[in-house]
Amino acid sequence: MYTINIRGKQNPKDTKMVKLEIIFFKTGYARVPKVINITGLLKDWDVKSQSFRSAEATTKNKLLFDLRTKYLHVADTWEMEGRNWSPVQLSHCFDEIKAAKPEVKVKSVQQMIDYLEETFKNKKRIKNGQIVDSTTNAKRYVYLKRELQAFTKEKYEKAFSSYFFTDITEEFLLDFAFWLKERGIRNGNKAGLTHKLRLLRAVCRQAEKKEMYGVNMDNFLCLGDDINWPETTSRAVPETVIAKIANVDRTLFTKKEQLHLDLFLFSYYTGGMANVDVCNLTWDLVQEDRIVYERIKFPKTAKPELLSKAKAIMNKYRGQSYGNYVFPVFTHKHTTTSKKTTRVKQISTRLSQTLTKACKMLRIKENITWYSARGSFISKMVDAGNNPYVVAEMAGNSPLTIYKHYYKNTKREEIKRQMEEMF
Repeated sequence: MYTINIRGKQNPKDTKMVKLEIIFFKTGYARVPKVINITGLLKDWDVKSQSFRSAEATTKNKLLFDLRTKYLHVADTWEMEGRNWSPVQLSHCFDEIKAAKPEVKVKSVQQMIDYLEETFKNKKRIKNGQIVDSTTNAKRYVYLKRELQAFTKEKYEKAFSSYFFTDITEEFLLDFAFWLKERGIRNGNKAGLTHKLRLLRAVCRQAEKKEMYGVNMDNFLCLGDDINWPETTSRAVPETVIAKIANVDRTLFTKKEQLHLDLFLFSYYTGGMANVDVCNLTWDLVQEDRIVYERIKFPKTAKPELLSKAKAIMNKYRGQSYGNYVFPVFTHKHTTTSKKTTRVKQISTRLSQTLTKACKMLRIKENITWYSARGSFISKMVDAGNNPYVVAEMAGNSPLTIYKHYYKNTKREEIKRQMEEMF
């Protein structure tokens, strides 16, 4: 059983006026009163009819009737639904929801790193019709967390888990950079200084996007050049050097070493295709006159022309590769992105060793690696007078990038002779 009644009593603030309350009752619960913002003269209030007697109070009486009816309708509906409700719930069912105060988002730096690690673990992309995961990026955040845990324990004798974004101050960043440099000196390397500082900055930037409390990106300005990648030097070599490698006596190399030479030359003939893209190349990306593929490490599409020399190298390995891959790099064991990444690193190292062997045999002074193919292709195409936009499209880069990172003047002696004649 439940009732909703309106009760009037003398208003203590003004004894001539009535104070009205709506009373909610349900068997088994205490009565719940709620003040109504309607009033009138106390002498005009009729307890029995729960309304005002005066002729001028028609509007007030209608408001009281509508209010009571509204609450009764809700109670009836809840009863029909079999809902277990209380008078308190009924009394608040029409209350205006106050605008919630903005949530103060507070997460420790470690919690944010854990969040990013988990995000990249589950992130998948489609590249050239294949599913590629981001486990490599997830591992980078794991390594960063370990470094920061070791740093705060050694430097401040505090657990990294207790650090929030307000604690990532200029002093903290400078101390962390110095700690990495010291360790690098002891180990004879750079301790991944720039990479780790940039990764920490990426964590803070993500926290800023999520409106975490205490993030101040300006603090990273104090790191100066330590957080900037050093100027890259193009590894391009003259076309005469590439020609020597292409014409080297293959009988002096093992079958695997010959594959390494072919992979390098194929990369050179196809716009300087990156090692990971060569290894992941599938036949469905090869068209009659060109190759169209999405670069795995960058959101760019490359469209190199398919030269006869590149075709010859591909056809040499047709039928020898696993699945639909062009080259025999992966096997049935390479089922995940992580395993494929490890395999690409292995073959890249061995390919560099094969190139070193070839350079010694050919008395080539330049230090050539797989990455030399990209700079060499771009430099040759630009020097030949080709439009930089066309070259960039083949390489899967922007014109600015190819000039900044890959182009190199490989004809200095020839240009010097021309200048001597000109001047």
